[in-house]
Amino acid sequence: MQKRVCLLLMVILTSYCLLNESSVYAKKGVDKPSVLVVYSSSSEDIDEHQRMLDMLLGHFTDEIIFKHSHSLQEADLVGVTHVFYFGQVRERLPEYTTRVLQKFNGVFTVIGHNAAQFKRMSFVKQAGKGVYSKVTWSDGDEDKTLRVRRQSLLQVEEPEETSVLVKASHGEEHQYPLLIKKEQNYYLAVPSLEEPVSLILADTLHDIFQTNGPYETTGYLRLEDVHPLADPKKLREIADILMERNIPYMIAVIPVYTNEDTKEQHFLSDYPEVLEALSYMQDNGGSIVMHGYTHQFRDDETGEGFEFWDVENNMPIYHGPTDEVVKKTKADFPDAKAYNDYREDQKAFEKDYIDEKLTRGIQELANYGLYPLAFEAPHYTMSQNGYAVTSDYFSTYVGQVQLSDEDWETMSGVPYVTKPTFFKGMELLPETIGYVDPDDPNAIEKMIKRAKEHLLVRDGMVAGFYHPFLGTEKLMELLDELEKLPPIEWIDLKERENVIQAENVEIASEKGEVLAAIDKRGLVSTSWDFPLYHVKTFVTKSIWGIVGAGSLAICLFLFYALRTTLRYRRGRIG
Repeated sequence: MQKRVCLLLMVILTSYCLLNESSVYAKKGVDKPSVLVVYSSSSEDIDEHQRMLDMLLGHFTDEIIFKHSHSLQEADLVGVTHVFYFGQVRERLPEYTTRVLQKFNGVFTVIGHNAAQFKRMSFVKQAGKGVYSKVTWSDGDEDKTLRVRRQSLLQVEEPEETSVLVKASHGEEHQYPLLIKKEQNYYLAVPSLEEPVSLILADTLHDIFQTNGPYETTGYLRLEDVHPLADPKKLREIADILMERNIPYMIAVIPVYTNEDTKEQHFLSDYPEVLEALSYMQDNGGSIVMHGYTHQFRDDETGEGFEFWDVENNMPIYHGPTDEVVKKTKADFPDAKAYNDYREDQKAFEKDYIDEKLTRGIQELANYGLYPLAFEAPHYTMSQNGYAVTSDYFSTYVGQVQLSDEDWETMSGVPYVTKPTFFKGMELLPETIGYVDPDDPNAIEKMIKRAKEHLLVRDGMVAGFYHPFLGTEKLMELLDELEKLPPIEWIDLKERENVIQAENVEIASEKGEVLAAIDKRGLVSTSWDFPLYHVKTFVTKSIWGIVGAGSLAICLFLFYALRTTLRYRRGRIG
């Protein structure tokens, strides 16, 4: 046991060191880029627009600093290799800002408005707005085309002595440069990074950062909302299909199911057949992802509720489920200090709430011999403070990302693995193609269309999820269609470096092995539920052992009695 714990600690230390490595540059042995993002926005606060760029850049480096255009200092450029100016809104930039950036002699990229205010971007001649419905570009090896619904862009003239890396068009008459380059300077003619721009920029960032292949399309399939009332037979059938096709997969497990009507809670310990199925899956290609603890808040049903977001008030969990909710703004406080103290109290409440949920979930799963290697927030909803808290427990996050603390529906993903700065060290394995919606007869067709779009991105990811209650028919249909695509390297979480820790529990994975160090005495002191599960399991096995022994004794007795009777009859006949 001591040897295993030492090995676990070595893996954890190694993994923490690797948390600071860039996903693309580290694997190629190249120094990481150091990125400065200067942005113009309606508020000096970082919002969903900057976080979207953060996710796109996080594929290449985790050395990213954000500065508002009015707070830039010359010292911010020390050691920087790449500057991105994100002109989300039109504004007159401070003369100091343009002068400081003009001195920078590295790779300089302007996105959106205000390009003309930089001397080095003088080749950008804006000429109003345009619309496009098709985008074409090349990565040097392959010509790529993406057709989209009508989008707007900032129309610029096609200047001489520049390279047009991406062209946008709407019919034959309307053609525009979308991404242009001159020497070390790039200009992207849109002020928003929503799809399809995020896909295009994700791919062309490889040119801006000058990465070298080979590039690999990765993907994953996640079995969603597996809770104590799941059908163990269907779980095993799905596991066997995926194992037969040699596809590793993820299982998003909810440890506790809460009945919406009766409020009764069902624990995995009460359903040994489900636990046995999950253990079977974990041993045969599946990796556990903790999908919340109860997947509900207030009186919602498990699987339907928003555990880490108050959807009724569209706000983080700053209060208990029965508390009266009063939303306050800065105007409700006499000064900035009072408001800041109020905000700190809110965040402290949310932290305690998330701490309790994550700790309990990790402990329960580990007590059952199920080892979660990543986390997925229910309905992908969680505040920025929530991600920071989660990073204390998990090194890997799965799914899409909520980009705003103002509205849970401000949500997005990116086309590849990334490590954005607001994830505080966590790696994001994004969901990119959606799920098999039982109410949509074209769901699988839509998923494959999305997959083909993400295949356009170098290092792109094809990742979706499936609900096991649907059975095997739709799953096999989805797998058949996915196998028609170019090769996808299916992610096995056990092969990746993951670190998970909670009170009395430490879990790590690397190169196919999962190691767990559990302080059993500590768990007992946390809750009697943990030893009671093992006692219950022991008693159940013992009872079945006694029943088995009794049944064997009865069978032997009957065999002996029958044999004696037959001998007696033969003796009389003889």
